[in-house]
Formats: sequence, C-alpha cells, structure tokens
Amino acid sequence: MQIEGRNPVLEALRAGSSITTLFLQKDIKRDERIKEIIKEAQRHNVEMKQVKRYLLDKKSETGVHQGVLAEGEDRKEQDLGTLLKDNDPFIIYIREALYEHNIGAIIRTAECVGATAIILPPKIELTAQIRRASMGASEHIPIIRQSLFQAIKLAREANLKIIGIERAENSTNLYQAELKKPLMLIIGGEDRSLSKQILDKCDITVEIPMKGKINSLNMSVAAAIVMYEVFRQTNTIL
Repeated sequence: MQIEGRNPVLEALRAGSSITTLFLQKDIKRDERIKEIIKEAQRHNVEMKQVKRYLLDKKSETGVHQGVLAEGEDRKEQDLGTLLKDNDPFIIYIREALYEHNIGAIIRTAECVGATAIILPPKIELTAQIRRASMGASEHIPIIRQSLFQAIKLAREANLKIIGIERAENSTNLYQAELKKPLMLIIGGEDRSLSKQILDKCDITVEIPMKGKINSLNMSVAAAIVMYEVFRQTNTIL
C-alpha cells in the first residue's frame, strides 16, 4: 500500500491504517498539517524518514506527493456478507471506470453520505491514484473487491433493493423514485451503459433529469447526485 499527499496520509494515520513507514521531504515547511501528520505517526509508532525531494518524486505514483508519502500493508478486506447485516446497509458498486480520479471521487462522496461499503470488480486495484483522489476517504470506508453478480446475489439474500443509474427506456426520474435503505446502487462506466443483463437484475433504474444540450454527466458527478438523494430521503437533517 502506498499513500501520497498530506490529507490522504493524515486520514490514513487517523484511521489506524497499517502504515509502516512515513517519508517526509527534508526541507518541508512544518505547518500545522505537517505537525499533525508527525504527531499521528509518533502516536502509531510509525518509522519516519526525511528524504530529498527527488527520492519522493522517484517513489511517487501520482506525481502529487506534496512532500509526504507513506507505505504500509493493505487493509484486510472485510466480508460483504457480514457488512450486509448492518442496520439498513447502503452499498455502492462501481461497475467499471476508465479514470482513477472518478473512482476516488465516488469513494469520497460515499464516505461523506455514510455509505456502508464500496464494492469494486476484482480487476480494479486500489491504487495510490485512487487513494489520493479520495482525499483520505478510502481509509475510512470498507472497500471490497467482488464480482457484480455475486454481490447482487448476496444483496438479494439480505433484502436490499438493487438500483441502477441509467438513462433507459423504463428508468424512473431520480426525484420521483423511492430510495430508502437498505439498498445497493450500481454505477456504470464513463463510456458504457449498464448491460441489459445487469438492468434485468435491478429492481429499478433511475435517471437524472437534464435540460441542457449535452445531456450527460461525469460518472462521479452523477453518482454524487444520486447518493445525496438517497441521503436526503433517509435523513431528516436536511
């Protein structure tokens, strides 16, 4: 596991992630955020190394390390069946994505709305780029890798409603749909719709109403709109 950037590293330390080594740029300005990172690293007995910038540049996978980089062991993946026993679970399945920053952005929003877990297909690795784009949210929410149809099977057994985001013939306007938990939300990719096989597995599909000429949204933006509608319908604080 490699985490880069001030906020992602700090959140990983706060979450108790298995960080073994913290690399700090030698001449880095010790502002409040850096002091917090050092304090958390000391609290968790993390080895700290001061290195020259060019070494961080060489190790970096994102190119945006901000003078801070951490290495450690991957978190043990939680069991989906166990998580589905949670009170009113809200599961997000990211079917596919071409751009890692979109996955990170969805994870960030999912953590903000209090989702139970994120599921990724087995082929998608939780990279440093995804962790960076999530701004530390990836360290606070369970992330599971499992095939879609196995996840749907387990969700059905736990009585979750299966909802797809798709502009399809029989889709329901998002703001007319009942989106109360427990539910699993399936998000498609940037350039591919959810297949008929997947749509047939959904209880309903929802579409976001639009008035412009473009008639499409970035996948992480669309996912955020739907997740916050679930949040609005489920919570009374708005």
